[in-house]
Amino acid sequence: MKNQRHNEALMHLVALKLKSLRESKGITQAEAYRLSGIHLGRIESGNSNITVSTLSALCKFYDISFEDFFDAIE
Repeated sequence: MKNQRHNEALMHLVALKLKSLRESKGITQAEAYRLSGIHLGRIESGNSNITVSTLSALCKFYDISFEDFFDAIE
């Protein structure tokens, strides 16, 4: 995507929320990858501008709605 928008602050907040959700489940990144098929290393570090589809899959994996996911993100 040549002209992809890149919002560092938002990516950081999304990364922190995803990491918090994973840690609350008590699983490692490796376990999450094995169970979801989604590699979280770059996502949780805030270095990956993930797609809505990937975020949707992760929300389903963590059993959280989009609304609840973004509730704490301004």
